[in-house]
Amino acid sequence: MPKPLALLAAALLFAASPTRADILVDGSEAAPAEAERDPRPARCAAYEVHARYLATHWGESPFFTGATDDGIALQVFVNRVTGSWTALVVRRDGFSCVAGMGEKGRPEVGL
Repeated sequence: MPKPLALLAAALLFAASPTRADILVDGSEAAPAEAERDPRPARCAAYEVHARYLATHWGESPFFTGATDDGIALQVFVNRVTGSWTALVVRRDGFSCVAGMGEKGRPEVGL
């Protein structure tokens, strides 16, 4: 399997695990009581929704983007102060899905 496809396949395996981005809403406006409890976007939503949420709530910004030949991208958002990170799989049409996240990220020497 070519490296980009192997990376994408590995990222998609993480998408099924419970995480801080579990589905709470379908991308539409949540009921006020639900929005107050947890304003997280759905696991899959428009890229802009995810990017805005990650910047606002986690202080994360894009750190790395890798694209496959067929237009699928794996983008990693990072907060360089706290170490939180989120990986998104982004389609050409602007739809993205959370592939994984964590709170103990650190830069690797030599990258």
